[in-house]
Amino acid sequence: MDWQKSKRFLLTLAAAYWALAALVYFVAGDQFHRLTVTSDALAPSSAVGEIVDGMELRQRVTLIADSVQSVDVMAATYGRANAGTMRLRLVDQQGETVAAASCDVSSLKESQYVGVPFDSAIEHRKGEALTLVIDTQGCLPGASVSLYTGNQATTGRFDIVQNIAEEDRYTLDGAPGVGKLCVRLSGVDTLAFYRVYWVIVAAAFALAAALGRYWWRQAMRGENNPLVSLCTLRTRYSFLLRQLVSRDFKTKYKRSALGMLWSFLNPLLTMAVQYVVFSTLFRSSTPNYAVYLLTGIVFFSFFNEAASMGMTSITGNAALIKKVYMPKYIYPVSRLVSSLINFGLSLVPLLLVVLLTGLPLRPSLLLLAFDVLCLMGFVMGMVLLLTTAMTFFQDTQFLWGVVSMMWMYLTPIFYMETIIPQKLLVFYHMNPMYQYITFARICIIDGVSPAPTAYLWCIVSSLTVLLLGIAAFKRHQDQFVLYL
Repeated sequence: MDWQKSKRFLLTLAAAYWALAALVYFVAGDQFHRLTVTSDALAPSSAVGEIVDGMELRQRVTLIADSVQSVDVMAATYGRANAGTMRLRLVDQQGETVAAASCDVSSLKESQYVGVPFDSAIEHRKGEALTLVIDTQGCLPGASVSLYTGNQATTGRFDIVQNIAEEDRYTLDGAPGVGKLCVRLSGVDTLAFYRVYWVIVAAAFALAAALGRYWWRQAMRGENNPLVSLCTLRTRYSFLLRQLVSRDFKTKYKRSALGMLWSFLNPLLTMAVQYVVFSTLFRSSTPNYAVYLLTGIVFFSFFNEAASMGMTSITGNAALIKKVYMPKYIYPVSRLVSSLINFGLSLVPLLLVVLLTGLPLRPSLLLLAFDVLCLMGFVMGMVLLLTTAMTFFQDTQFLWGVVSMMWMYLTPIFYMETIIPQKLLVFYHMNPMYQYITFARICIIDGVSPAPTAYLWCIVSSLTVLLLGIAAFKRHQDQFVLYL
């Protein structure tokens, strides 16, 4: 191992680590300080009838955030122009008004939640129960609105019936009603994550530095470890790696008239077909659906291509492995690098679609560097696991074809998360590809940073699968030649 080059390489990695940490902290901004929270939405089932002057609606609500800022109401307008003012108050157990809001009933929309901001944010204790009082001023019969009620929490196409306690049902002039009003509170939770962010970053760096120092001492004694493999790949086998990647590209685009242009065309053509099907035939009304769809296609295609190519990285190089000695991990790494280059090229049409649809280019796009880095670790781990399995069991490639197709349909690529039943969401969130794709969509479409938990999901899934892949590959690599 070239010690001087290895030291420079490790110092470069350390600098890149701190640069990425600073980038994430400063671009993430408010998302590391505050989290927007909204209470569950109810699916409308009926209406209370016209709310005119002299009537009063009451319902118990629970504060769902540190600072509650607005209340959303769903009105029935009867398809006409209405006039007057709707007044909303939150009252504590002593009958004191905690916050008040009002809106012109003409601004309310049929069967849609409309936010009504409070005059000032509510700084009461999170989880405290208050009473929402609603009345009107200047609302006359035949020119007023109604509010919808329901007893089902909506999750897109699926509704979950809620068991509503008697004290949580609405009352109209003191008479109990059926179900709850379709109202929800919106507010902001203050996060302490930004206070400990640099502590976590420094602790992770210190742990990595201590492990690196231990491995460095092992390397000086002539022992092999992951640090030696990484430095050797960079200092001794970088030329060979470039040649293997070049060979992969030449093989892939051999006798192709368009060559690498297919890296641009494939995601665009796939998006065009699925966009026509799901936005026209199935009438998807998702905002920025083209960007939403193409983001899922590009990220999942990288994962699927790298896994499929990397799976045969050992068996496909059997002749070379038997004749020339070189570290076996260089073959799956070369396949990952080849797919990564294709992935980078396919990001260009994604950027073009973003511009063509009118989405602004915001600083949150820089956070994709973190997302892609975690995705690379996850994909590398999957490649190592699959190529190890493929060497011993040739049927792995056929099984992977079924698993990858199932994985694609279980990842919200062309459909929205809102159609997933609430009870199944926890399983979807355990899907690493769901986390990486959702992370990218938030950065690109919403223009903000994901919540801190999204970063944690990405890091944990990436490191877990990567370490499993390294352990499996290292344990069995000496036996590969016996099965080639």
